[in-house]
Amino acid sequence: MKKLSMKFVTTSDDITTLTINEVREDITDEQVNSLMDEIITQDVFYSSGGSLVKKKSAKVIDVTEADVEIA
Repeated sequence: MKKLSMKFVTTSDDITTLTINEVREDITDEQVNSLMDEIITQDVFYSSGGSLVKKKSAKVIDVTEADVEIA
């Protein structure tokens, strides 16, 4: 499973992170940039630091899960 972690700068110059679980395996840098631009343009997310106004960084995280036997 892959997760997309996106960091944004807010109006108060804080950093806030949005994470999307189970993103497509073949997601591209262009798609991530476009998504982040759209999130900023639509202004639908608000954090304690205010609106998201600028992209800071993004990364795709590959998560491996393994069951643990509980005795």
